[in-house]
Amino acid sequence: MMSRILYVYAPAGPPLDYCFPKIAARGEVHTCIVSPPSEHNSAILRRYSASISDFTSLLPAQALQQVRERAREIEPDAVFTFSEFLLKSVSEIAAELGLRSVGPHIDRGRNKVLMRQRWKETSVPQPEFRPIRSEAEVTRIAELQFPVLVKLAYGAGSIGQQIVRSMAEVDGAIGRLLHATAAARRAGKHEFAESTGFPLLIAEEVIDSTTESWYDDDGYGDYLSVEGLVRDGIYHPLAMTGRLRTIPPFTELGNLAPCVLSSDKKQQVVAQIAKAVDALEFRDCATHTEIKLMANGQMAFLETAARMGGVAIAKELDHVFGIDYVDLFLSVLLGDDVRIPAFEECPPRGAAASVAVIACDSRGSPWRSQRAFSPGAVDWAGLVDNQAEVCIELAQSIPIGSQVPPYDGAGGLLNYAGQAFLVSGSAASLKTAAYRLLDGLEQHLPAMR
Repeated sequence: MMSRILYVYAPAGPPLDYCFPKIAARGEVHTCIVSPPSEHNSAILRRYSASISDFTSLLPAQALQQVRERAREIEPDAVFTFSEFLLKSVSEIAAELGLRSVGPHIDRGRNKVLMRQRWKETSVPQPEFRPIRSEAEVTRIAELQFPVLVKLAYGAGSIGQQIVRSMAEVDGAIGRLLHATAAARRAGKHEFAESTGFPLLIAEEVIDSTTESWYDDDGYGDYLSVEGLVRDGIYHPLAMTGRLRTIPPFTELGNLAPCVLSSDKKQQVVAQIAKAVDALEFRDCATHTEIKLMANGQMAFLETAARMGGVAIAKELDHVFGIDYVDLFLSVLLGDDVRIPAFEECPPRGAAASVAVIACDSRGSPWRSQRAFSPGAVDWAGLVDNQAEVCIELAQSIPIGSQVPPYDGAGGLLNYAGQAFLVSGSAASLKTAAYRLLDGLEQHLPAMR
């Protein structure tokens, strides 16, 4: 009998045109839409879904109740979402139906306060922190050593993150953060279970990070991530991705596979990550764990999400290591007895990256002109000096012809016009191509009329 799969859509996760054919190949897919898809993604959902229920006209709580009722109607074998902002609610629906899910500790994978509290209990290396549950608790920032990072406890994609260096800067920083939160809520890129009111915040001491003692080459960022799976409570690390430099405060420019750290350093990281993931006590899910690199081989944990990494990380792992992350994840949810590969057990067969299409260069200098998102007008091979092949992930991009959004340091992923997927024969060529794209794209896109 063919499996029935209920997929709850909001913008996030792997490129839909990459992952959705894989999902449809595993069973009859019924899709609930709770945040409006682009025209490109809407066409993909229609093509591969046996049924579509559109709840985008409803308030978040009402939409999720309709998803719950739809799930009871179709009696699926698996219920899931790729969206960080729906993860908690959808996992709870799956658990109500007796299906495989993140489990009773899903809040540790979404609420960064609970995550850090659990890691403090289990001695996982991390920065000192304080929860901020209301405007009255903003004064708790003074209990930390400056500079301090203030961010959304239910956030993702660096939306709204602020660095404050004294209490005199706090009011302005909180104002910018709340403004970014409002924009994220309007865009459907905020926690659906926290759709109104003052958002739960977390203040953290800024990690003294560095690539020294880690990388031999310049140009790599001071943090990385490991993608994995948890099946029946057991953690399985799959592969590691490195990063390009980050624009202050924390705008991500791109990630790269393979990570070029030595095997010994990778094993050191993976051992720590296994401890951190185990502490969160997830049951069945994908995981995306980020750490900051520090001097003398030390590290500090940023977060673990109970879902696979976004942008095109799943596609990178497929291209570089032959790991079908999406299919393995579905096997976990459906309870299939399949072998999960060991960490990077196959040597890399090339290199791949997800690179932001963003209105600033690699140092964070905003573009001086307004440009249209018109990928067909760009000589990509010339732009990257033939160091890589470039394609644009239309499933993760704004409509063609739209203006590339002006760069906003507090915007995080809201800054992105889209994602470029780069493939190359070597990690060195890939990195060169990524920076050439970021630093030269403005002049290759047509000016807005």
